[in-house]
Amino acid sequence: MTRKAPTVTVREITEAEVPPVPDKEAARAWFARNGAGEMPLGADAGHYQHIVLNTRTGELAFHCSDYRRSNKEEGYYPGHLFAPSHWQGVPEVLYWVIDSGVDERPYHDVAEGNAFAHEVTPLAQTLLDHLVPVPGTEDLDWSAVAASAGLDISRACGRDRLGPEGRRPWLVEVSDAARHFPQIVQDYVATGRNATVDNEAEHMVRMGLRRQGGFWPDLAAHYGIEEKDADRFHAGLIGTRAFLYQYRLDQAAGRPLVPVEQWLDKHPTAITTETTDDELDAFPETARAAAAAEGIVLLGVGREAGYTSQAAAYERRTALRQQVLDELAALGQARVEAEKAVKAARAGIYSRLYRAFAWEGSPETSDAELGRLAQMTRQAVNKLREPLDDAPAAEEEPARA
Repeated sequence: MTRKAPTVTVREITEAEVPPVPDKEAARAWFARNGAGEMPLGADAGHYQHIVLNTRTGELAFHCSDYRRSNKEEGYYPGHLFAPSHWQGVPEVLYWVIDSGVDERPYHDVAEGNAFAHEVTPLAQTLLDHLVPVPGTEDLDWSAVAASAGLDISRACGRDRLGPEGRRPWLVEVSDAARHFPQIVQDYVATGRNATVDNEAEHMVRMGLRRQGGFWPDLAAHYGIEEKDADRFHAGLIGTRAFLYQYRLDQAAGRPLVPVEQWLDKHPTAITTETTDDELDAFPETARAAAAAEGIVLLGVGREAGYTSQAAAYERRTALRQQVLDELAALGQARVEAEKAVKAARAGIYSRLYRAFAWEGSPETSDAELGRLAQMTRQAVNKLREPLDDAPAAEEEPARA
């Protein structure tokens, strides 16, 4: 998978885009007075100046956060701080903190900041040229050269403005390591979901360069990396996410990769509420065979770092059964509400019928007409009227001795 890197272009900022450069002498005098008197503007500015790189467009710029605001406010920082957390991908906007505001490196004014952006342009271009696309996504991953260029920008941003060191030997390309030690790539990656592959990419980085357990090799010894370098914070495999996504594609040999959840959506009878436990236990093999016949590779039907596809199958059936129970509960509630409505309507109908029974003259209130209006039979209306018709007769009946 090839990618054309953008060309770095420096956007020169203006005075209108930055806060005033703090007066360090005034701040120093204020601190000498133990904070007596009004605090000079910017005395607490700290390291508010940055170099910012958009990794998608190539725009590079000097940047100043407005130290008059709280650094906890959203948008105070211009992007993601550069730190090659190798499995987390490359943020769209990276920034480096300039260690300015100290005797060795006073705060830059706009002209100096723009000049510094031009100074680090070659390093920024090297970084962009050597980022690696993650197959099947819009994401980018680090390479050893790209991450080393980022570290060299960090050196240039330091108070001592150190020069570049070039490619770090303690950043090891996973593609090379896997050629020498294929056991570092777990088999389940070939059919793993994206989340599984991402977790494995992180795991491979965290394993570091030293021997771990019975299968992780001593990469430091193999590559001749000194002990002090092998123990560096950023030392380890790099480009793991891009490599594993490509590995999964290579294992598929051109066949489409389809998450098992999507496949099940298109095959609703594969797992139903009536599927038995035995059928669920056999699901990985039956699903793989069915997918192979369709010419696709199912993701999520193998052993995935402690998560089995049998568990996924059971979860699917549980979800379907829960859906039936949720529907039952909804229908039960609807029935209760409907019965309440029927009861209220019946009471309203009866009360109005009893009022109509007592009328004389127009409009017509025959049982047939009242039944038509109330959506009842004439006979049903008549049954309601009969007790009222019999009441006077009962009252006139002479009392028995």
